[in-house]
Amino acid sequence: MSDTKGSQSEISSRAEQRRCQVLDAAAECFRLHGFHGASMAQISKLAGMSPGHIYHYFENKEAIIAAIVERDAHIMLEWTEFFLSTDSILETMVDEVPAGIEHMMYPHSAGLMLEFTAESARNPTIAAIMQEYKRQGKARMTRILELEMAQRGATTTEDVAMKTEVIGSMFDGLLLKAIYNPNVDKQKLGQLMGKVIRYILTL
Repeated sequence: MSDTKGSQSEISSRAEQRRCQVLDAAAECFRLHGFHGASMAQISKLAGMSPGHIYHYFENKEAIIAAIVERDAHIMLEWTEFFLSTDSILETMVDEVPAGIEHMMYPHSAGLMLEFTAESARNPTIAAIMQEYKRQGKARMTRILELEMAQRGATTTEDVAMKTEVIGSMFDGLLLKAIYNPNVDKQKLGQLMGKVIRYILTL
C-alpha cells in the first residue's frame, strides 16, 4: 500500500513539474510575442514537450493564462497573509512596500500582466479571468484593512473599499512604470509610497 501511495505521489510531482514547465514557457512566449503571436508550437518547443502533451494539461491558451494568473494569485495570497500574523498590520504594510514594488516592477512579470490586461479589452474570456483575479485581490486587501483598523481601534468615515481601490491603483500603476521608467529610484519611490499608504490608512 505504501509503495502505491509513493508511486502516486511521484506521478503527481512529475505532473506538477511538467505543468510548471508549460506555464513558464507560455509566460515567456506571451511576453515576447503577445497572446495571439504565441503559438502552441512555440510554447511546446520552449517547454521541451509535444503540443499533444501540453493539451493533456491545458485545453487552450486561455486555460494556460488562467493557470498563470492563479499561480500569481497564490503567491500574492501568501504574501498578504503575512500581514495578518503581525501585531501591527499598518507598520508591516509600510515596511513591505519595497518588496511590493520589486514584485510589481519585475520586467518579465510586468510585461506579462500588461499583455494580459491588453488582451482583456478584446477577449471576454481573458477579461473574466483578470476580473476574478482583481476581485480576489481586492477582497483580501479589504479584509486586511478592516483588521488593521480593528488593531488600532480606529473608526473612519472613509470607505474601506475605496481605500483598497486607491492602494491597488498605486501598485497597478507600477506595471506601467516598469516599462516606461524602469530606472526609477525604487528606494525613494518606496519611501514616498509608504508615507502615502500610512496617510490613507489613518484617514
